[in-house]
Amino acid sequence: MKESDEALSQSLPSALVEPPQFDPSLSLLRLNWALIAALAALFGAGVLLTGFSIKWGGYLTVGGVAAVYGLVGQFNARSSTASPRVYATLLLPAQTVLFLILLVSLGYIAASANLPMQEARLLAFDRMLGLDFRAYVHFVNERPGLLHAFALTYDSINKQMLLLIILLPLFGFHQRGTELVLGLAVALIGTTFISTLVPATGAYEAAGLDLSDHPNFEPVCYYATLRELPLIRQGVTRVIDVYALAPVLTFPSFHAVLAVLYVWAMWPIRWLRIPGALWNAVMLAATPIGGGHFFVDVIAGAVIALLTIVAVHWLGRRLSRNHKMAKPAPLPLTTAAAAHA
Repeated sequence: MKESDEALSQSLPSALVEPPQFDPSLSLLRLNWALIAALAALFGAGVLLTGFSIKWGGYLTVGGVAAVYGLVGQFNARSSTASPRVYATLLLPAQTVLFLILLVSLGYIAASANLPMQEARLLAFDRMLGLDFRAYVHFVNERPGLLHAFALTYDSINKQMLLLIILLPLFGFHQRGTELVLGLAVALIGTTFISTLVPATGAYEAAGLDLSDHPNFEPVCYYATLRELPLIRQGVTRVIDVYALAPVLTFPSFHAVLAVLYVWAMWPIRWLRIPGALWNAVMLAATPIGGGHFFVDVIAGAVIALLTIVAVHWLGRRLSRNHKMAKPAPLPLTTAAAAHA
C-alpha cells in the first residue's frame, strides 16, 4: 500500500498534492497599485480645483511605458508559470516611476499653498544644535577629493533606486524590493505634507552665502529649487510638465530619506552591505552641500526613513504571517487521486 501511494504521488501533478506557495509580496504589490490609483485621483482633483494644468504628452508617454511593464508583470503574476523574479522585476520599476511622477507633481500643487517661509527658523534649529552651515561649506570647498566623493554619491540617488529595484527581485529578495517601493511612496507623501507646512528654499541664502563663498562647486539641485519654488508660490508656474519637474522639497530632505532606505533595502545582499552603507553615509554627508539643506532637514529625513522602515516591514511581516496561518493543509493522496480522476 505504501509503495502504491508513493507511485501515485509521483504520477500526480504537484499542485494536487501540495498547495501552491503564496508570495506575500503580491499583497504589497496590490497595495502599491491601490495607493497609485488614490494618488492619481488626488492629482486629478488637485488639477481640477486649482489653476494648474498639465502637459499631457509627457504624462501619457511615461505612464504608457510604466503601464506596459505593469501589464506584462501582472500577466506573469497571474499565470501558471508565475515567477517572483520576473513579475517583481517588471512591476517594481513601473510602480516606482508612477509614484515619483505623481508625488512630485502633487508637490507642485501643495507648494502653491504659499505658506510663510521658514528658513530663519530652520537655521535657528541648526545653530541650537551647534551646527554651522557656513563653516561646513568652507570646509568642503577646500577639499577637492571630498567634493568629488560628494558629487558622485549625491548624484547617484536615481541610479541606486534603479539598481535596487532590479537587483533585489533577481537575487530573490522581491518582498524587500516591494517594501522599498512602498516605503518610497509613504516617505515621499510624508515629506511632501511636512514641506507644505514648513516651506523653505534652502540654507545658502539663509546663511548669507553666494557663489563667491564656494567657488569650487555649484549646488545645482539647490539652485533648481531656488529657481522653481518661488515661481510656484507666486503663481507664475501653473503648467506641470513631467519632463521639467524640479525639486521643491527642502524640509525634510528626501535625499536623506532615501540614503537610509537604501541601506536598509540592500542589507539582505551580503556583499553589498558594507560598500552600500559607506556610499550612502557619504551621500547623507553630501546632502547639505548638494541640496542646500539645513542640517535639521537631514535629521528629519533620517527620522522619517526609520519610521517608514518600521511601518512597511511590520506590514510585510504581518501579511506574510497571515497567509501562513491561512494556508490550507496539503491534500491527502486519496483525495488527490479522486480529484485527478
